Amino acid sequence: MLKNIIQSESNYIKPFKIIFWSIFNLVLIPLVLFLYLIKPISKIQFLKVRDERIGHLAANTELFLRRLKSGLIKKKRTLFLGIATTKPSNKQLLTMFKRKMIIIQLPKLLNDVILNGIFFSEKSLLVKSGFGMHLPLEWKQYYKFSSRKPNLEFISSEDKKGKQLFKKIGLTDKDWFICFHARSSLYLKNKFRNRDLSYHNFRDWDINTALKAAKYVTSKGGFAIRMGALVEKKLPKLKNNRIVDYATLYRSDFGDVYLSAKCKFFLGDGCGIHQVSQIFNVPEAWVNVLSIENPPWSEKGVFIPKKWWSIEKKRLLTFREIIDTKIGYATEIDQYDKAKIRIINNNPEEILDLAIEVNERIDRNWKTTKEDEELQKKYKSLFPKNSPCYGFPSRIGAKFLRENKKLLS
Repeated sequence: MLKNIIQSESNYIKPFKIIFWSIFNLVLIPLVLFLYLIKPISKIQFLKVRDERIGHLAANTELFLRRLKSGLIKKKRTLFLGIATTKPSNKQLLTMFKRKMIIIQLPKLLNDVILNGIFFSEKSLLVKSGFGMHLPLEWKQYYKFSSRKPNLEFISSEDKKGKQLFKKIGLTDKDWFICFHARSSLYLKNKFRNRDLSYHNFRDWDINTALKAAKYVTSKGGFAIRMGALVEKKLPKLKNNRIVDYATLYRSDFGDVYLSAKCKFFLGDGCGIHQVSQIFNVPEAWVNVLSIENPPWSEKGVFIPKKWWSIEKKRLLTFREIIDTKIGYATEIDQYDKAKIRIINNNPEEILDLAIEVNERIDRNWKTTKEDEELQKKYKSLFPKNSPCYGFPSRIGAKFLRENKKLLS
């Protein structure tokens, strides 16, 4: 009975959606043509809001706004007009960005025509990739995420909704929590079904290796919230109600943004949803970082990298050797296979150690040593001035460095 009602409502609403989009396009197409005609005399800059993944939607757009505020992008009475799709990866995040800049959502075909064709010029702020013309995520963005305030903020109705979510999960206003997340390939498989993106799978890791860190957080009185839009497996059944599998029980576009923005710190690998925490200046604990030339951008970030095992040399590569391989930022598994390199993920103890360090740094209980600071300096000195991360303000995990001093040689 209920199924029939839902089906009848769906059939009833569908014609109205068709009518709406027909009218929308009839109005929009003449507007686009008008803007094209006045293009030579206008100061309109069209910008592709890269919204197919939440990480790019968050980081690319926020970086543009921070650059705009800091004066790195000259306004000169220019109207920046963002173009997004009608199916963004996160509706809540796009709604919040709409409060800060003009963003128009267009069907994909019209979106591509505008940004890849008639409105693109060599002076554009856009760059080109396999996803079309879009706002770039540039290197050297570190200090923009350490010295400037976030652009986005929650309005009162959203804070009220957030409190309702807290109650649903089991949190109160007085509770503190962290978010934790492990990258998996399931999201890309579902989002881009016509594209083979399996060459990214080497970036994945097992969420269960973060459970020791999650249990540590709960032992300190906090909650650990497991995040993820699409996850390959649920958390195992635990006798600990402070570890919450939000990804499989409560997940929503709104919750993804609200929880990421309000957590004490975010434990993850820097991919996707972790960028939401980053744009709200939330402290970061990055594990399983593959490219050592892509550390957290903020001075609040602490990370530990994956290790590289050389099949030919039968030993771990040093950090210097990794930098010199010139595949330090490789994006495809074939590149590592050709170089005869096997990637080793961080173990549960290493992830736990990082969580302890970040938590104690936030609480101002962390005690650094002279040796720790010398190791940090030695690590950062490995990167030449032409490195994309030269002078980065975040830190590599203290205990990780102590236990892997040989990698600094």
